[in-house]
Amino acid sequence: MGVQKGWGMAGVFEHQVAVRWRDTDALGHVNHAVFLTYFEEGRDEFFTQVLGSEPIYVVARLEVDFRAEVRPSEEWVRVRVEVERLGNTSLTTRETLSTSAGEVAAQALVVTVRWDEDKRTPIPFSATERERLAAMAFAPDSVKSPGT
Repeated sequence: MGVQKGWGMAGVFEHQVAVRWRDTDALGHVNHAVFLTYFEEGRDEFFTQVLGSEPIYVVARLEVDFRAEVRPSEEWVRVRVEVERLGNTSLTTRETLSTSAGEVAAQALVVTVRWDEDKRTPIPFSATERERLAAMAFAPDSVKSPGT
């Protein structure tokens, strides 16, 4: 099965990722470290779809709660990305990894920072990026105005 992507409920981005044989460990399930790769694939596609370009960011914080195992028989998982907070240079997302049967396998809180590759430093989101990301936010008060 291929990778599918798109919008679920209003303001929620979903991306389907294939479960690969190499993702499994000696216990016969997807290794917990691979969950981070699945989250990253979903987040990268979210940024690409919302901002219209390849994402350039660094992860500043990552919290993961593991809820269930993912087995190779699942064939695919779904990554859901929801914007929780938009700062000047940072974006906080709530991310959920679900099995093809709909069981929540992991939940993550991720803080990413917009990044200047040349200067190796954080940079503010552009006005267009802020507008697009703000449209995805849970609530209006979760968006900080530039400079805050």
